Amino acid sequence: MYIYLLFIHIISAVVAMAAIICYPLIMSSAKTVGQAKFALALLEKTAILPKFGGTLLLLTGLALGFLEISLFRELWYVSSIAIFIVILVIFAGLIPSGIKQQLTLLQQTQGDVLPEAYRLSRRRSAWLEGIANVAALISILLMVLKPY
Repeated sequence: MYIYLLFIHIISAVVAMAAIICYPLIMSSAKTVGQAKFALALLEKTAILPKFGGTLLLLTGLALGFLEISLFRELWYVSSIAIFIVILVIFAGLIPSGIKQQLTLLQQTQGDVLPEAYRLSRRRSAWLEGIANVAALISILLMVLKPY
């Protein structure tokens, strides 16, 4: 059972982490209102990946811990879970609300120049995406290296 859960855990990590890494790449390419609308619509459609993959990642990680109770005494394990909960909050709650706000701002925009209000909202989202990316990297390093 442990090996099957580990397999699902690794596949979930690939799905969730790939989506998390791609958010800033997709959004940094938008230079006009039309491009930003398209990029945000794409992110809305792919938002299921970090939510589903991340939730499955967290659940399988906890299940692995329940199968191997000693993991709950390992600081790297507990830290990884705590960090990943932060990532889930960012990508399940904060980023989607930012996307909705940015789409609303763009719908009210005439022309193809990105408004300053959109740029400010986008900077906040980019900052959150950066935090999530750094947290994902730390979480991966903790799980691979198991430093403590």
